[in-house]
Amino acid sequence: MIGSGSSSTPSDTNQTTQGLTDEEQQKINELAANLNKMTFEDSSLPSLAEKILSNDSEELLHGLIGLRKLLSRESNPPIQAAIDANTVPRLISLLSQSSSANKVKLEAAWCLTNVCSGSTGQTQYCIDQGVIPAFLELLKVEDHEVVEQSVWGLGNIAGDSPQFRDIILNQYGVALLVNALKNAPSVSLKRNGAWALSNFCRGKPLPSYSLVWKAIPFFADLLKSEEDVQTLTDVAWGLSYLTGNEQGVETFLAQNAVPNLIQYLSHHETSLVTPILRTIGNIVSGNDQHTSTVIKEKNFLPELFKLASHPKKAIKREVFWTISNITAGTPVQFEGIMGNPTYVQTIIATAKNDAPDVKKEAVWALSNSTASCTPAQIIRILNNGVFSCLVELLQEQDAKILQVALEGIQNCLKWGKQFNLNDESGTNKFVVELENKGGIDSLENLQNHPNHDIYEKALQILEGYFDAEEEA
Repeated sequence: MIGSGSSSTPSDTNQTTQGLTDEEQQKINELAANLNKMTFEDSSLPSLAEKILSNDSEELLHGLIGLRKLLSRESNPPIQAAIDANTVPRLISLLSQSSSANKVKLEAAWCLTNVCSGSTGQTQYCIDQGVIPAFLELLKVEDHEVVEQSVWGLGNIAGDSPQFRDIILNQYGVALLVNALKNAPSVSLKRNGAWALSNFCRGKPLPSYSLVWKAIPFFADLLKSEEDVQTLTDVAWGLSYLTGNEQGVETFLAQNAVPNLIQYLSHHETSLVTPILRTIGNIVSGNDQHTSTVIKEKNFLPELFKLASHPKKAIKREVFWTISNITAGTPVQFEGIMGNPTYVQTIIATAKNDAPDVKKEAVWALSNSTASCTPAQIIRILNNGVFSCLVELLQEQDAKILQVALEGIQNCLKWGKQFNLNDESGTNKFVVELENKGGIDSLENLQNHPNHDIYEKALQILEGYFDAEEEA
C-alpha cells in the first residue's frame, strides 16, 4: 500500500504545529496547498533533495512535498534516485526531531512510506538507516494523520518479508500499534491499522505467538463493533493467521466472538467471507472443545451449508474443508451434519460432481464420518448413500481421492463386522453392498495402480473381507 493520492491520504489542513504562531501556521498551510497543486518532474529531484537539507521551514516543506509527489507516482517512482540523493537519513532524522512540525513529520513519513514500498533492497536500506524505530516512535504522537502515515510505513515493511516483519515485532510493534489504534477517530486509520496489524501476523514462517497474541483481543473487538467491510476483511485475515495454532484459538475463544464470525458467513462480500471461513475452519480443526464451541451456535450449520452452493470455487472449497474438519470429530459433533439428509446429499453430490479441489474436500468429509461411529450412525451410512458414493469414487483417477475413499470403505467394512451388521445369510451388509456396486472389480483394478499405497489398501480390503467370504 503506497501513500499516494489514490489512497486514504492525509489532509494538509488543521495540523497542530509546534512552535508556530497562527499567522505562521496559515502561511505554511497556504504554501502546502500551492505546492500540492504543482507538478514535479524527475529532473527536479536534486534540487528537492537540497531543499530537504535546509533549515528554512518553507524550503524544507517545498522539498518534502515535491519529493513526496514524485515518490507517490504510480508508474516508476524515482525511489532509487531518492536513495542515491541521500534523502533517507535526513527524512528519518526529521521524524525523530522533537522540534519538527507535525506537517514536516507527516510529509517525511509519507516519503519514507513510499520508499519502503519499493524493492526488498530499498526497504533494507531504510531499515539499516533506522526507519523502524522512527516509525514506531511516531505511533505515540497525538496527531492522528502522522500516526496513520507511520502505520502505512510499518505495514509496507512488514509485508515485504518475514525477516523485516520480525524486526518490527521484536521492538514491541504489535503492542505499540494496538495502543495507537485504540479509539481511532477515523475509518481510514482503523482500516489502515487493521491492514498493517494483519501484515504483522502473516507470512511464512508465521511469527512467534508470543510476539503477536495481543492482536487477537483487538481484532475480536473490531469484529464486534466495526462495520467497514475493508477493515473487517483485514481483521478476518489477521485472525485466520493467528488461529493457526492451539494457543491462538484458545485466546480467540476467550474473547467470546464466535457468534460475530458466524454472522459474517452470510455477508455479500466474498472478500470477507473467505477469511471468515478460514478462521472458523481453523477453530473446528482443533480439539473437541474448540469444535463444540462453534457447532453449538444454532445458526452455524445452516449458514455454512448455504455457502455450499456458492458460485465461487474458493468459497466452496473452504466450506467443505470446514465440514471435513467437523466430521473428523466425535460422533456427537458430526451428528448435526450426518444426521441431516439434506446436508448429506449436498456432500455426496459435491463429492461426485464438483471441481477437483472442492470434490476432494467433500470426499474427506464423507470418509472422515466413517472413522468413529455409533451402530446407528454406521447403519445410516449404509442406507443414505454415503457408502455407495465412496464405492463409486473408486473409478476416479485422482490418487488422493482414491486413497481417502478406500480409507472410508475400509472403515465401513470394519464397523459392519464389529457391530455384526449382517444380512439374512450372515454376510456383512457392507460387503454385499460393495459387491452390488461393482466394488470388487474396482478394487481388483486398483491392484495395478502405480501408487503403492493405493495398491496396498485395495489388497488389504480384498484379502480382509472377500477371500474370507469365499473360503467361508
